[in-house]
Amino acid sequence: MTYSDGEALLRRRIGLDANSIGSASIARAIEQRMADGQIAEIASYLERLQESTTEWEALIDTVIVPETWFFRERESFNFLQKYIQSEWLINQSKRVLRILSVPCSTGEEPYSIAIALLEAGLNPANFHIDAIDISKKCLLKAQRGIYDKYSFRGNSLSFQERYFQPTEAGYQLSEQVRNLVHFRQGNLADTDFLLGTASYDVVFCRNLLIYFEPSTKERTIRTLERLLIQDGLLFVGHAETGLLLNSRFTLVPHSLAFAYRKTNVSRSVAKSSSGDRKKHHPIPSKQRISHHRQPQQPPIPQQNLLDAARTLADQGALQQACQLCQDYLHKNLASVEGYVLLGQVQQAMGENEQAAASFHKAIYLQPNHEEALIHLALLREHQGDMVNAELLWQRIHRLHNQQSR
Repeated sequence: MTYSDGEALLRRRIGLDANSIGSASIARAIEQRMADGQIAEIASYLERLQESTTEWEALIDTVIVPETWFFRERESFNFLQKYIQSEWLINQSKRVLRILSVPCSTGEEPYSIAIALLEAGLNPANFHIDAIDISKKCLLKAQRGIYDKYSFRGNSLSFQERYFQPTEAGYQLSEQVRNLVHFRQGNLADTDFLLGTASYDVVFCRNLLIYFEPSTKERTIRTLERLLIQDGLLFVGHAETGLLLNSRFTLVPHSLAFAYRKTNVSRSVAKSSSGDRKKHHPIPSKQRISHHRQPQQPPIPQQNLLDAARTLADQGALQQACQLCQDYLHKNLASVEGYVLLGQVQQAMGENEQAAASFHKAIYLQPNHEEALIHLALLREHQGDMVNAELLWQRIHRLHNQQSR
Protein backbone atom coordinates (compact mmCIF):
# COMPACT_ATOMS: atom_id res chain seq x y z
CA MET A 1 0.00 0.00 0.00
CA THR A 2 1.08 3.58 -0.75
CA TYR A 3 -0.05 7.12 -0.08
CA SER A 4 -2.27 6.80 -3.16
CA ASP A 5 -4.38 4.39 -1.11
CA GLY A 6 -4.85 7.17 1.40
CA GLU A 7 -5.92 9.52 -1.40
CA ALA A 8 -8.38 6.91 -2.63
CA LEU A 9 -9.86 6.58 0.86
CA LEU A 10 -10.30 10.36 1.17
CA ARG A 11 -11.86 10.44 -2.28
CA ARG A 12 -14.28 7.65 -1.43
CA ARG A 13 -15.36 8.92 1.96
CA ILE A 14 -15.42 12.71 1.59
CA GLY A 15 -15.14 13.19 -2.17
CA LEU A 16 -11.76 14.94 -1.95
CA ASP A 17 -9.95 15.50 -5.24
CA ALA A 18 -6.26 15.07 -4.41
CA ASN A 19 -5.35 17.52 -7.19
CA SER A 20 -7.24 20.31 -5.41
CA ILE A 21 -4.75 20.43 -2.54
CA GLY A 22 -1.90 18.39 -4.00
CA SER A 23 -0.76 14.85 -3.35
CA ALA A 24 2.22 16.19 -1.40
CA SER A 25 -0.13 17.86 1.12
CA ILE A 26 -2.03 14.62 1.65
CA ALA A 27 1.25 12.70 2.05
CA ARG A 28 2.47 15.18 4.68
CA ALA A 29 -0.81 14.87 6.58
CA ILE A 30 -0.57 11.08 6.59
CA GLU A 31 3.06 11.19 7.67
CA GLN A 32 2.21 13.54 10.52
CA ARG A 33 -0.57 11.28 11.77
CA MET A 34 1.70 8.23 11.48
CA ALA A 35 4.38 10.01 13.52
CA ASP A 36 1.87 11.11 16.16
CA GLY A 37 0.60 7.55 16.43
CA GLN A 38 4.09 6.03 16.28
CA ILE A 39 3.15 3.92 13.25
CA ALA A 40 6.00 3.04 10.88
CA GLU A 41 4.20 1.31 8.01
CA ILE A 42 1.65 2.95 5.73
CA ALA A 43 -0.30 -0.32 5.48
CA SER A 44 -0.70 -0.42 9.27
CA TYR A 45 -1.84 3.19 9.35
CA LEU A 46 -4.44 2.66 6.61
CA GLU A 47 -5.73 -0.34 8.52
CA ARG A 48 -6.06 1.80 11.62
CA LEU A 49 -7.93 4.43 9.61
CA GLN A 50 -10.48 1.82 8.62
CA GLU A 51 -10.99 0.73 12.24
CA SER A 52 -10.77 3.99 14.22
CA THR A 53 -13.31 6.80 13.87
CA THR A 54 -11.13 8.98 16.09
CA GLU A 55 -8.09 8.54 13.82
CA TRP A 56 -10.19 9.21 10.72
CA GLU A 57 -11.42 12.49 12.21
CA ALA A 58 -7.85 13.40 13.18
CA LEU A 59 -6.65 12.84 9.61
CA ILE A 60 -9.46 15.01 8.24
CA ASP A 61 -8.49 17.79 10.65
CA THR A 62 -4.87 17.51 9.45
CA VAL A 63 -5.79 17.49 5.75
CA ILE A 64 -8.38 20.26 5.91
CA VAL A 65 -6.95 23.63 6.91
CA PRO A 66 -9.84 26.08 7.44
CA GLU A 67 -9.46 29.48 5.80
CA THR A 68 -12.31 31.75 6.84
CA TRP A 69 -13.06 35.06 8.49
CA PHE A 70 -16.03 37.19 9.43
CA PHE A 71 -17.98 38.64 6.49
CA ARG A 72 -15.73 37.00 3.93
CA GLU A 73 -16.84 38.19 0.45
CA ARG A 74 -18.97 40.86 2.10
CA GLU A 75 -21.23 41.45 -0.89
CA SER A 76 -22.83 38.06 -0.23
CA PHE A 77 -24.03 39.36 3.13
CA ASN A 78 -25.01 42.73 1.66
CA PHE A 79 -27.21 40.94 -0.85
CA LEU A 80 -28.67 38.71 1.88
CA GLN A 81 -29.69 41.84 3.81
CA LYS A 82 -31.15 43.37 0.66
CA TYR A 83 -33.13 40.17 0.05
CA ILE A 84 -34.47 40.21 3.61
CA GLN A 85 -35.56 43.83 3.42
CA SER A 86 -36.94 43.88 -0.12
CA GLU A 87 -38.49 40.38 -0.33
CA TRP A 88 -38.65 38.42 2.90
CA LEU A 89 -40.05 41.05 5.27
CA ILE A 90 -42.62 42.04 2.66
CA ASN A 91 -43.82 38.62 1.51
CA GLN A 92 -42.70 35.98 4.01
CA SER A 93 -42.45 37.68 7.41
CA LYS A 94 -44.89 35.25 9.04
CA ARG A 95 -42.64 32.26 8.29
CA VAL A 96 -39.41 31.25 9.98
CA LEU A 97 -36.48 31.87 7.65
CA ARG A 98 -34.34 28.72 7.49
CA ILE A 99 -30.65 29.09 6.61
CA LEU A 100 -27.92 26.47 6.25
CA SER A 101 -24.17 27.11 6.39
CA VAL A 102 -22.16 24.14 5.12
CA PRO A 103 -19.29 23.73 5.66
CA CYS A 104 -19.39 26.13 8.58
CA SER A 105 -15.72 25.63 9.53
CA THR A 106 -14.90 27.44 12.79
CA GLY A 107 -18.12 29.44 12.81
CA GLU A 108 -17.24 32.79 11.27
CA GLU A 109 -19.67 32.34 8.37
CA PRO A 110 -22.85 31.31 10.24
CA TYR A 111 -22.20 33.94 12.91
CA SER A 112 -21.77 36.55 10.15
CA ILE A 113 -25.13 35.42 8.76
CA ALA A 114 -26.76 35.84 12.19
CA ILE A 115 -25.31 39.34 12.60
CA ALA A 116 -26.38 40.30 9.06
CA LEU A 117 -29.95 39.15 9.76
CA LEU A 118 -30.11 41.07 13.04
CA GLU A 119 -28.85 44.23 11.35
CA ALA A 120 -31.33 43.77 8.52
CA GLY A 121 -34.11 44.07 11.09
CA LEU A 122 -35.12 40.43 11.39
CA ASN A 123 -36.40 39.24 14.76
CA PRO A 124 -34.38 36.29 16.15
CA ALA A 125 -37.65 34.40 16.61
CA ASN A 126 -38.19 34.55 12.85
CA PHE A 127 -35.04 32.80 11.65
CA HIS A 128 -33.22 29.52 12.22
CA ILE A 129 -29.57 28.89 11.29
CA ASP A 130 -28.08 25.39 11.00
CA ALA A 131 -24.29 25.15 10.70
CA ILE A 132 -22.68 21.86 9.68
CA ASP A 133 -19.10 20.76 9.25
CA ILE A 134 -17.28 17.45 8.93
CA SER A 135 -14.64 18.47 11.49
CA LYS A 136 -15.37 18.06 15.21
CA LYS A 137 -12.35 20.21 15.99
CA CYS A 138 -13.74 23.10 13.94
CA LEU A 139 -17.18 22.71 15.51
CA LEU A 140 -15.78 22.85 19.04
CA LYS A 141 -14.00 26.12 18.25
CA ALA A 142 -17.15 27.49 16.63
CA GLN A 143 -19.28 26.70 19.67
CA ARG A 144 -16.69 28.29 21.95
CA GLY A 145 -17.01 31.55 19.99
CA ILE A 146 -13.58 33.01 20.78
CA TYR A 147 -11.53 34.37 17.86
CA ASP A 148 -8.17 35.98 17.24
CA LYS A 149 -7.30 38.89 14.98
CA TYR A 150 -7.02 36.70 11.87
CA SER A 151 -10.79 36.18 11.92
CA PHE A 152 -11.28 39.93 11.44
CA ARG A 153 -10.11 41.20 8.07
CA GLY A 154 -11.08 44.08 5.86
CA ASN A 155 -11.84 47.72 6.49
CA SER A 156 -15.37 47.55 7.89
CA LEU A 157 -15.10 46.06 11.37
CA SER A 158 -17.67 48.11 13.27
CA PHE A 159 -19.58 44.90 14.03
CA GLN A 160 -16.60 43.77 16.13
CA GLU A 161 -17.26 46.45 18.74
CA ARG A 162 -20.99 45.70 18.85
CA TYR A 163 -20.89 41.92 19.13
CA PHE A 164 -17.50 40.98 20.62
CA GLN A 165 -15.84 41.47 23.99
CA PRO A 166 -12.01 41.51 24.21
CA THR A 167 -10.64 38.89 26.62
CA GLU A 168 -7.22 37.43 27.37
CA ALA A 169 -8.10 34.40 25.21
CA GLY A 170 -9.29 36.49 22.26
CA TYR A 171 -12.48 38.20 21.13
CA GLN A 172 -15.53 36.55 22.72
CA LEU A 173 -18.70 36.61 20.63
CA SER A 174 -21.82 37.72 22.50
CA GLU A 175 -24.04 35.00 23.89
CA GLN A 176 -26.98 36.50 22.02
CA VAL A 177 -25.39 35.70 18.64
CA ARG A 178 -23.94 32.35 19.71
CA ASN A 179 -27.41 31.14 20.69
CA LEU A 180 -28.73 31.87 17.20
CA VAL A 181 -26.65 29.18 15.47
CA HIS A 182 -27.21 25.43 15.79
CA PHE A 183 -24.02 23.44 15.13
CA ARG A 184 -23.82 19.77 14.20
CA GLN A 185 -21.43 17.38 12.48
CA GLY A 186 -22.15 16.12 8.99
CA ASN A 187 -20.64 15.28 5.61
CA LEU A 188 -22.16 17.03 2.60
CA ALA A 189 -20.66 14.37 0.33
CA ASP A 190 -22.89 11.69 1.89
CA THR A 191 -25.76 10.70 -0.40
CA ASP A 192 -28.25 10.91 2.49
CA PHE A 193 -27.03 14.27 3.82
CA LEU A 194 -29.91 15.91 5.77
CA LEU A 195 -32.36 13.58 4.06
CA GLY A 196 -35.84 14.15 5.51
CA THR A 197 -34.94 17.57 6.92
CA ALA A 198 -37.19 20.54 6.20
CA SER A 199 -36.00 22.60 3.22
CA TYR A 200 -34.00 25.79 3.59
CA ASP A 201 -34.68 29.25 2.21
CA VAL A 202 -31.00 30.12 1.96
CA VAL A 203 -27.89 27.93 1.74
CA PHE A 204 -24.31 29.14 2.04
CA CYS A 205 -21.98 26.54 0.51
CA ARG A 206 -18.84 28.47 -0.33
CA ASN A 207 -15.40 27.23 -1.30
CA LEU A 208 -16.13 23.53 -0.86
CA LEU A 209 -17.16 22.30 -4.31
CA ILE A 210 -13.73 23.21 -5.71
CA TYR A 211 -12.18 20.49 -3.53
CA PHE A 212 -14.48 17.71 -4.72
CA GLU A 213 -13.77 15.23 -7.49
CA PRO A 214 -16.19 15.49 -10.48
CA SER A 215 -18.80 12.90 -9.52
CA THR A 216 -19.00 14.28 -5.96
CA LYS A 217 -19.36 17.82 -7.34
CA GLU A 218 -22.31 16.72 -9.46
CA ARG A 219 -23.96 14.77 -6.64
CA THR A 220 -23.47 17.64 -4.18
CA ILE A 221 -25.08 20.15 -6.52
CA ARG A 222 -28.12 17.84 -6.73
CA THR A 223 -28.12 17.67 -2.92
CA LEU A 224 -28.11 21.45 -2.71
CA GLU A 225 -31.04 21.55 -5.14
CA ARG A 226 -32.91 19.14 -2.86
CA LEU A 227 -32.18 21.13 0.28
CA LEU A 228 -33.48 24.45 -1.07
CA ILE A 229 -37.08 25.57 -1.42
CA GLN A 230 -38.31 26.79 -4.80
CA ASP A 231 -36.73 30.19 -5.54
CA GLY A 232 -34.37 29.69 -2.58
CA LEU A 233 -30.93 31.31 -2.61
CA LEU A 234 -27.59 29.53 -2.88
CA PHE A 235 -24.34 31.38 -2.15
CA VAL A 236 -21.09 29.90 -3.49
CA GLY A 237 -17.47 31.00 -3.66
CA HIS A 238 -16.28 33.07 -6.62
CA ALA A 239 -14.27 30.13 -7.97
CA GLU A 240 -17.35 27.90 -8.07
CA THR A 241 -19.75 29.86 -10.25
CA GLY A 242 -18.82 27.95 -13.41
CA LEU A 243 -19.88 24.66 -11.78
CA LEU A 244 -23.59 25.53 -11.76
CA LEU A 245 -24.21 25.95 -15.49
CA ASN A 246 -26.05 22.65 -15.94
CA SER A 247 -28.09 22.87 -12.75
CA ARG A 248 -31.40 24.33 -11.64
CA PHE A 249 -29.66 27.48 -10.39
CA THR A 250 -29.66 30.84 -12.16
CA LEU A 251 -27.25 33.65 -11.36
CA VAL A 252 -28.61 36.58 -9.35
CA PRO A 253 -27.44 39.88 -10.88
CA HIS A 254 -25.74 41.41 -7.84
CA SER A 255 -22.12 42.48 -8.03
CA LEU A 256 -19.67 40.09 -6.33
CA ALA A 257 -22.39 38.31 -4.33
CA PHE A 258 -21.99 35.00 -6.22
CA ALA A 259 -25.62 34.17 -5.41
CA TYR A 260 -27.91 31.83 -7.34
CA ARG A 261 -31.65 31.26 -7.19
CA LYS A 262 -33.19 27.81 -7.54
CA THR A 263 -35.31 27.95 -10.67
CA ASN A 264 -38.74 26.48 -11.29
CA VAL A 265 -38.15 23.07 -12.83
CA SER A 266 -41.64 23.09 -14.29
CA ARG A 267 -40.50 25.67 -16.82
CA SER A 268 -37.99 23.26 -18.32
CA VAL A 269 -40.46 20.40 -18.14
CA ALA A 270 -43.09 22.45 -19.88
CA LYS A 271 -40.71 23.40 -22.66
CA SER A 272 -39.71 19.80 -23.25
CA SER A 273 -43.16 18.22 -22.82
CA SER A 274 -44.35 15.99 -25.62
CA GLY A 275 -47.17 18.33 -26.54
CA ASP A 276 -44.85 21.29 -27.15
CA ARG A 277 -41.70 19.56 -28.39
CA LYS A 278 -42.48 19.71 -32.10
CA LYS A 279 -43.60 23.28 -31.89
CA HIS A 280 -40.80 24.73 -29.76
CA HIS A 281 -37.85 22.37 -30.15
CA PRO A 282 -34.79 24.63 -30.54
CA ILE A 283 -32.62 22.13 -32.44
CA PRO A 284 -32.41 22.97 -36.17
CA SER A 285 -34.90 20.92 -38.18
CA LYS A 286 -32.25 19.06 -40.22
CA GLN A 287 -31.01 17.44 -36.99
CA ARG A 288 -34.50 16.16 -36.20
CA ILE A 289 -35.34 14.46 -39.48
CA SER A 290 -35.86 10.73 -39.07
CA HIS A 291 -36.39 8.05 -41.70
CA HIS A 292 -39.96 9.32 -42.01
CA ARG A 293 -40.50 12.58 -43.81
CA GLN A 294 -41.51 15.35 -41.39
CA PRO A 295 -42.88 18.82 -42.12
CA GLN A 296 -40.35 21.66 -42.25
CA GLN A 297 -40.35 23.70 -39.03
CA PRO A 298 -40.20 27.51 -39.16
CA PRO A 299 -36.89 29.02 -37.99
CA ILE A 300 -36.66 30.28 -34.43
CA PRO A 301 -37.01 34.09 -34.28
CA GLN A 302 -33.71 35.82 -33.55
CA GLN A 303 -34.90 37.24 -30.24
CA ASN A 304 -35.71 33.72 -29.02
CA LEU A 305 -32.44 32.04 -30.02
CA LEU A 306 -30.56 32.98 -26.86
CA ASP A 307 -33.45 31.90 -24.63
CA ALA A 308 -33.56 28.58 -26.45
CA ALA A 309 -29.76 28.21 -26.15
CA ARG A 310 -29.93 28.95 -22.43
CA THR A 311 -32.67 26.34 -21.95
CA LEU A 312 -30.67 23.74 -23.85
CA ALA A 313 -27.58 24.50 -21.77
CA ASP A 314 -29.61 24.09 -18.57
CA GLN A 315 -30.72 20.69 -19.85
CA GLY A 316 -27.15 19.64 -20.65
CA ALA A 317 -27.51 19.81 -24.46
CA LEU A 318 -24.31 21.80 -24.82
CA GLN A 319 -23.54 21.15 -28.49
CA GLN A 320 -26.97 22.37 -29.57
CA ALA A 321 -26.76 25.35 -27.22
CA CYS A 322 -23.37 26.27 -28.67
CA GLN A 323 -24.72 26.08 -32.22
CA LEU A 324 -27.67 28.33 -31.40
CA CYS A 325 -25.36 30.89 -29.79
CA GLN A 326 -23.20 30.91 -32.91
CA ASP A 327 -26.26 31.20 -35.15
CA TYR A 328 -27.43 34.16 -33.11
CA LEU A 329 -24.04 35.88 -33.13
CA HIS A 330 -23.74 35.42 -36.90
CA LYS A 331 -26.50 38.03 -37.27
CA ASN A 332 -25.87 39.94 -34.02
CA LEU A 333 -22.13 40.56 -34.03
CA ALA A 334 -22.26 43.17 -31.25
CA SER A 335 -24.25 41.13 -28.72
CA VAL A 336 -22.37 41.07 -25.42
CA GLU A 337 -24.98 38.76 -23.90
CA GLY A 338 -24.51 36.32 -26.77
CA TYR A 339 -20.74 36.10 -26.33
CA VAL A 340 -21.02 35.66 -22.55
CA LEU A 341 -23.50 32.80 -22.94
CA LEU A 342 -21.40 31.20 -25.67
CA GLY A 343 -18.34 31.41 -23.42
CA GLN A 344 -20.20 29.73 -20.55
CA VAL A 345 -21.34 26.90 -22.81
CA GLN A 346 -17.87 26.45 -24.30
CA GLN A 347 -16.33 26.33 -20.83
CA ALA A 348 -18.86 23.68 -19.76
CA MET A 349 -17.80 21.68 -22.84
CA GLY A 350 -14.15 21.90 -21.78
CA GLU A 351 -13.23 24.26 -24.62
CA ASN A 352 -11.45 26.71 -22.36
CA GLU A 353 -9.52 28.74 -24.93
CA GLN A 354 -12.61 29.18 -27.10
CA ALA A 355 -14.48 30.26 -23.98
CA ALA A 356 -11.76 32.77 -23.13
CA ALA A 357 -11.97 34.19 -26.66
CA SER A 358 -15.75 34.62 -26.29
CA PHE A 359 -15.39 36.39 -22.95
CA HIS A 360 -12.69 38.63 -24.45
CA LYS A 361 -15.05 39.59 -27.28
CA ALA A 362 -17.74 40.51 -24.77
CA ILE A 363 -15.26 42.64 -22.80
CA TYR A 364 -14.01 44.29 -26.02
CA LEU A 365 -17.59 45.30 -26.82
CA GLN A 366 -18.32 46.40 -23.24
CA PRO A 367 -15.12 46.88 -21.20
CA ASN A 368 -16.98 47.14 -17.88
CA HIS A 369 -19.21 44.10 -18.33
CA GLU A 370 -18.79 42.58 -14.89
CA GLU A 371 -20.19 39.13 -15.63
CA ALA A 372 -17.80 38.63 -18.56
CA LEU A 373 -14.87 39.83 -16.44
CA ILE A 374 -15.79 37.46 -13.60
CA HIS A 375 -16.15 34.46 -15.92
CA LEU A 376 -12.79 35.19 -17.53
CA ALA A 377 -11.10 35.64 -14.14
CA LEU A 378 -12.52 32.32 -12.92
CA LEU A 379 -11.43 30.60 -16.11
CA ARG A 380 -7.88 31.89 -15.77
CA GLU A 381 -7.80 30.72 -12.15
CA HIS A 382 -8.98 27.29 -13.25
CA GLN A 383 -6.16 27.19 -15.81
CA GLY A 384 -3.61 28.14 -13.16
CA ASP A 385 -2.93 31.55 -14.72
CA MET A 386 -3.00 33.33 -11.38
CA VAL A 387 -1.22 36.48 -12.63
CA ASN A 388 -3.87 37.36 -15.22
CA ALA A 389 -6.63 36.16 -12.91
CA GLU A 390 -5.45 38.57 -10.21
CA LEU A 391 -5.30 41.44 -12.70
CA LEU A 392 -8.90 40.71 -13.69
CA TRP A 393 -10.05 40.55 -10.06
CA GLN A 394 -8.36 43.90 -9.39
CA ARG A 395 -10.21 45.33 -12.37
CA ILE A 396 -13.51 43.92 -11.07
CA HIS A 397 -12.95 45.35 -7.61
CA ARG A 398 -12.10 48.79 -9.06
CA LEU A 399 -15.29 48.64 -11.08
CA HIS A 400 -17.27 47.68 -8.00
CA ASN A 401 -15.74 50.52 -5.97
CA GLN A 402 -16.63 53.02 -8.70
CA GLN A 403 -20.22 51.81 -8.74
CA SER A 404 -20.58 52.09 -4.96
CA ARG A 405 -19.46 55.71 -4.80
